[in-house]
Amino acid sequence: MKKSIITLLLGLCSSVTWAGPVAEIYTCELNEGKTLADVNNMMSDFSQMLKKAGLQDAYTVYVGFQQLPIRHNSVNWIGIAPSGEAFGKITDWFNGSEDGAAFGALYTSIYTCDHSFLTHITATSN
Repeated sequence: MKKSIITLLLGLCSSVTWAGPVAEIYTCELNEGKTLADVNNMMSDFSQMLKKAGLQDAYTVYVGFQQLPIRHNSVNWIGIAPSGEAFGKITDWFNGSEDGAAFGALYTSIYTCDHSFLTHITATSN
């Protein structure tokens, strides 16, 4: 019993530790014939979709190209949710709605990603 209580308390403490923002980073490459202007247009559509779903405060995305080391035709997607709960809402939208599926089709038509990772932010310099 004592072991179960300790395990439960450690689980609660670790969930509080991971309560900060969530960031996901994708390193991608433009598909043939696509440009960063296409990416910018896609981001405008994405912003409208998030507003329509009421999720504009649940997820913020920054996109750009990789400069160091230089990677031609690169697109980096950096998505940040203020919490794990907010990230879950975005994931549910992306995987469970018509707009989420439409956005998935849109971004895969513009670029292809080869690496990604998700991290919980636990500290900041600010």
